[in-house]
Amino acid sequence: MIRVERAAKPAVIEQNQVAWTQALLNAVTKEDKTRAEKKYRHLEIKRALVSMFHGKCAYCESKILHVDYGHIEHFRPKSKLEFRSLAFEWRNLLLSCAICNGREHKGDRFPEAAEGGPLVNPCEDFPDAHFEFVFDFRARLATVVGTTARGKTTETCLGLNRQDLRAYRSRWVMQLCVLSRCAENDPDAAILLEEACRDDAEYAAFARALVAGHDCDGA
Repeated sequence: MIRVERAAKPAVIEQNQVAWTQALLNAVTKEDKTRAEKKYRHLEIKRALVSMFHGKCAYCESKILHVDYGHIEHFRPKSKLEFRSLAFEWRNLLLSCAICNGREHKGDRFPEAAEGGPLVNPCEDFPDAHFEFVFDFRARLATVVGTTARGKTTETCLGLNRQDLRAYRSRWVMQLCVLSRCAENDPDAAILLEEACRDDAEYAAFARALVAGHDCDGA
């Protein structure tokens, strides 16, 4: 997870947020609620989120769009009554992969402070203050380590070290680790490593940790 600066509010939200919110809060039947709620799926909103997050999941940093449509994620779940008024609030919307946002992981969960929350929000928090991005060269494992209560809760809730994700991510970070060894003497390797640190790169948090001088553990 990396820090992401929130883009300007899409015009469609600016123009319709009050009316959409009122219609949702006034909805009585399930059909009315569904009709009012789905306005957040507007294409302009989705495009703004895809651009802001560079097509990556806000949480796990995996590229989404080559395999899936991606979810418009409500950081504070719209399914909870106390957060229903935030269904169209721009600051509450993120782009997420289907797994991080699925029932097995975040779903409609929103742990409060007494439960180790709230979850780390890449647009409101500085993830580096809550996580370390550790690569064990011998084990060939790239692990997101929560360093605060909120970081640990976020890692667990979102499954940031789930088996399939960590296996895929570890193969990528292994290549970055090798690149980091070559970068001092190979200009092409240096360029590739620099590109791996950009906001639009998968698992940029790990690349930045390497560049910052956090040597591959056991290398």
